[in-house]
Amino acid sequence: MAAGALVHDETCDGGAGGAQGSPPPQPRPRLVATKAGKWPASLHACTLLASLAFWSWTDRALWFFGDEWDFLVRRGLSFPPGSPRSIWYPHNEHWSTLPILLWRALYSIFHLNSYWPYLAPLLLAGTVVAHLSWRLALRAGADPWVATFAAGLLAFLGAGASDMTSAFQVTFVGSVLFGLLSMLLLDPATPPKGRTDFRARDAIASLSLLGALMCSTVGDAMVAGTALLLFARRPWRRALAVLALPVVSYAIWFAFLGRPSISAPRAHFGLRTFTTLPSYVLFGLAGAIGQSADDTKAGVVVLTCLAAWAAWQLRSLWQHSPGILGLCAAAVAFYVMAAAGRDQTAGAFTVVSRYVWVAMAILVPVIAKALSPRSFGAGGPAFRVPVCALLTAATLGNLGQASRWATAQAGERTTLEHQLVAVGRLLGAGVHDVSGPRTSPIQLYPALAVASIEHLEHAHLLPAGEPRPLVTSQARELLALGTWDGTKTSLTARRLYLGSFTLLRAMSAVVSPAGAGCISFAPKFPLPRVQIWLMAPRSGGASLELAAPPASQGLTNFVAATLVPTSGRAPAPVELAVPVSGRGYLSDNAAATLVELSWRVGTPLLACGLRAPGRDSHQLGTSQRP
Repeated sequence: MAAGALVHDETCDGGAGGAQGSPPPQPRPRLVATKAGKWPASLHACTLLASLAFWSWTDRALWFFGDEWDFLVRRGLSFPPGSPRSIWYPHNEHWSTLPILLWRALYSIFHLNSYWPYLAPLLLAGTVVAHLSWRLALRAGADPWVATFAAGLLAFLGAGASDMTSAFQVTFVGSVLFGLLSMLLLDPATPPKGRTDFRARDAIASLSLLGALMCSTVGDAMVAGTALLLFARRPWRRALAVLALPVVSYAIWFAFLGRPSISAPRAHFGLRTFTTLPSYVLFGLAGAIGQSADDTKAGVVVLTCLAAWAAWQLRSLWQHSPGILGLCAAAVAFYVMAAAGRDQTAGAFTVVSRYVWVAMAILVPVIAKALSPRSFGAGGPAFRVPVCALLTAATLGNLGQASRWATAQAGERTTLEHQLVAVGRLLGAGVHDVSGPRTSPIQLYPALAVASIEHLEHAHLLPAGEPRPLVTSQARELLALGTWDGTKTSLTARRLYLGSFTLLRAMSAVVSPAGAGCISFAPKFPLPRVQIWLMAPRSGGASLELAAPPASQGLTNFVAATLVPTSGRAPAPVELAVPVSGRGYLSDNAAATLVELSWRVGTPLLACGLRAPGRDSHQLGTSQRP
């Protein structure tokens, strides 16, 4: 709807008015297109087109990454609902059926030929969200120019670049889109035309809320905000009728599929989670606003002012603009859920980029309403011009944030692409993984199991070309030494092979027998690190038991293992986490290979099951690298 002058429409929406006994709804503002009002609308349209072009250019070098591989290689329609490979099974704690269906459809057509078909729905959805935020701001009575510049900040929000540079984030963006759409349907600028139109709007809004829940857990927050709006604009029975379908559907899904995901061993809900919840919510909201303003110190001030303004205008907002209160509730509910999630660790709060975008997409109408001249009884241009100037300055700062984020992401994703191709080529040539076909040979990518990569290679779905020798060496090292325990690359809890390593040399260590076929490598100096060179047997694999004092609570010790090539540069080492018990097994399935271990912890490292060295312990302690 074009921006324009505000007039009053005395009609209300067929029985709206809240619970019985509450005051009748006040006249509701309706925007009427005027010549002057077309300018903000035209600028808004140009802003959306420019932002779409900007993000398309910014994302041009990106490729598949992270959680996207779960949708690409694991999920399918043929699996029962309770299977982790089903379209109904949660991704982490999120009900993501709609994005999974979208990605399966795209994959069936485009495979891995290009990232653009997957990126396009995200960018279009982000553009629609910016428009819906603009519409909601106008609906709440915000100044059209302020609303336009605030929506422009959201459209170019580099502080939330994580959601605009990963096609997977259509999960979060989709939830926000459906939630904002439901709010517009339930609180339109013009009243429904008759009972049929009224009920149709409610039915579509109910389906939209269900769609928000089926994209991600962000939908829970959008339902909470929409519920507040509903009870302000509808009789309570009608409000419950609108909420019934999404809430009951979600409850059924959560009871049978969602609940096991949050009761998994990796999910922790201790007392600290709840005692730090208020601090996390305030930190998250202030951080989102501060990062978006390109001034982290401004976040607390702006949040405090917004809260004071909302409290001051509470009665008026409830009567005239309950959608603003609903958006405030949604933003708080979102960070409440985030506080109980995995990004809150040990009380160390961080500003998460993907959360920033969600928070600002919800709060932009609130900010636009609060910064409008009418909110303070101020004159038009005298107040509007500096506000729009500040929003423009913040937008320009976000362009730089977006560029820096995308550049860093492009580098990481290019590395993954090269690693994946190299691993695929080796698997296609008959090389096996040390832990078997169900494990992940590439660190941090559990969805990319050996069997999945091998299938992509044999189906010729991986990018063409041969990887560089160093990348191939890294891939061979991951297949030979990297063992995935479900959450990280780690030493294994059991012995994988009967063969034993031969000890060649050690450096910076006091080497001494420790009984029962074990050898102790005690650090000789704080620096440099202990280095141990081992040789795998000529046939079959080898396993070695390693033990060290357990790490301090909350910390993890790592032993670095490198598969040393016969020529050329050595690849980066594989960092293997030592189990909490302090004891685990290093395994190698590459015959007759030289393995270098590095131990930087500063405590003795015990190795059991080594073949006897060919030199005495004094020579071992002072020898050089082979």
